[in-house]
Amino acid sequence: MSWSSPYGGPVSAAPMTKVDLAYALLRNEIFEGILAPGAVLDQEALASRLGLSTTPIREALRRLESERLVISRSHRDTIVAPVSLELLEHTYAVRLSLDPLAVAFAAAQATEEQLREIERLCVPPTFDDPVADLHANRAMHRAIYVACGNPTLVEILDTLWDRTDRYRLILLRTKQTARSAHREHKSIVRAVVNRDAETAAEAMRQHIAGSLAMIRERARTTG
Repeated sequence: MSWSSPYGGPVSAAPMTKVDLAYALLRNEIFEGILAPGAVLDQEALASRLGLSTTPIREALRRLESERLVISRSHRDTIVAPVSLELLEHTYAVRLSLDPLAVAFAAAQATEEQLREIERLCVPPTFDDPVADLHANRAMHRAIYVACGNPTLVEILDTLWDRTDRYRLILLRTKQTARSAHREHKSIVRAVVNRDAETAAEAMRQHIAGSLAMIRERARTTG
C-alpha cells in the first residue's frame, strides 16, 4: 500500500504500514480542517471510519503528537491541537529568511527542466476548492525549493510549510486572497525563470510577509 501526500511529496517510497497509512490520512485531515482544532479524537470511531484497528490509530496519534498536531491530555483524551498564532508568528519569522534564500538559490541553480516545471505549476486558483488550491500552491512553491539544490533547506521548509498550511486553510478562504497570491506567484516565477536571484528573493519575502499580515488580520476580525 502506498500513499502520496499533497503536502511535500510522497510520505514514503516503500509500501506503507497500517500505522503509516493512519498517520498520513489523519495528518491530511488535520491540515485540511476536516479534523478541526480542538476536536476530540475518538480512537475507536477513527478506526471504524478509516477501516483500521485501534492499534495503528494509537501509534499514528503518538507520531502526530510529536509534531504538535495533536495533544494527549493526561488521563483524559486526545484532541487536535488548537490554533496558536504565537507558533504561527515564530514559524513565519523563520520562513521570512529561509524562503527567500531557497528561491534565490533556485534562480541561480535550477535546470531548464526544473524551470519549465515551475512555470507549469504556476496556475490560477480554481476558487471553488480551497483544498485543491492549497495543494497547487504548495506544489509550485515546493518545485522552486527543490530546484535550490539544498536537500537540508528543502526538508526544513517542508516542516515549516506543514505548520503554516493548516492556518492558511482555516483562516484564508477568500477569492481576493487567492487572486493576490497568484499575482505574486507570477512575479516570483518570472524572476526565477529570468535567473534574477535578488528580485526573486525580494518578491518571495514580500509574498511571505503579505501572507502573514493577511492571516493576522483574518484572525483579528474572526477572533
